[in-house]
Amino acid sequence: MKVIVVEDEAAAFNNIRNLLRQVDASIEIIDNFDTVADSVAWFRSHPAPDLVFMDIELADGSSFNIFECVTIEAPVIFTTAYDEYAIKAFRVNSIDYILKPITLESIREALTKYAKMNRLAFVQTSRNLEQVLAPKEYIQRILIPVKDKIIPVKTEDVAYIYNTGGSTELVTVQNVSYNLDKSLDSIMAKLNPANFFRANRQFIVSKEIIDSITVWFDNRLLIRLTINTPERIYISKNKAAEFKAWFSE
Repeated sequence: MKVIVVEDEAAAFNNIRNLLRQVDASIEIIDNFDTVADSVAWFRSHPAPDLVFMDIELADGSSFNIFECVTIEAPVIFTTAYDEYAIKAFRVNSIDYILKPITLESIREALTKYAKMNRLAFVQTSRNLEQVLAPKEYIQRILIPVKDKIIPVKTEDVAYIYNTGGSTELVTVQNVSYNLDKSLDSIMAKLNPANFFRANRQFIVSKEIIDSITVWFDNRLLIRLTINTPERIYISKNKAAEFKAWFSE
């Protein structure tokens, strides 16, 4: 089993490493990261490990920010000193936690649960994790990993987000583009729907950047932005009324 440990305390990492060896000497810790930025960079460029142990509070912020920047295809076991109220909220969604201080028994129990779960359960856990991590309020910034840095882009500076061929691109009102590792669905769920509209399968657009609206011959709407787009943006006939209502609000 290949394991990644995301933990910013050397003593805690050494404890996890030693306990894993006691439970199963064949477990291999392939790397350890102590920051959000380093974790994102690794998950963007490497295949998923078998399992991830992840502390919630890291040197440069919450580990939840990792999930905003990259999709992790491996099951995650969080280690945390959070209070029991927060733990219960996550356990409802079948996400495993180990409360600090970490013991041999808690490691063994977590690995036993991991061994009993199948791939379908991992996929469902990942979906549940996204729901739990969904913000109580709409995000004000989108975190974008660029090489070894994470660049925050204010949502008010976003002109549109475009997806084609499985690649997602965010373009700012200054016409600067960034690549994202998230689907349009997951991004739209975090944006304020008063300001952004899912125009079609390819585009999310900002209300503030819309320059003109043209009624097309088949009752579709053609919308143009104040900056150029890689292709025309059409609103389907079925969504035209919804779009007009949204834009007039």
